[in-house]
Amino acid sequence: MPAKKKTSCTPRKGKAKCKVVNGKKVSYGQKGVKVGKVGSKRQKAYCKRSAKIKGSGAANKLARKRWKC
Repeated sequence: MPAKKKTSCTPRKGKAKCKVVNGKKVSYGQKGVKVGKVGSKRQKAYCKRSAKIKGSGAANKLARKRWKC
């Protein structure tokens, strides 16, 4: 059985994180911006705003997970 190829993932310019999803590199999150604490106004506002985003949204799903939405 061939070993799986480990892909290194570096975020694109201006992005904070990177993850390989279904063999594709997905960069997400704004560089330099802190994630809000659970229950804060900032976190609640982000979760509400990002819940409305339509489409496949792999980056949106990863960001929402990071924000604990």
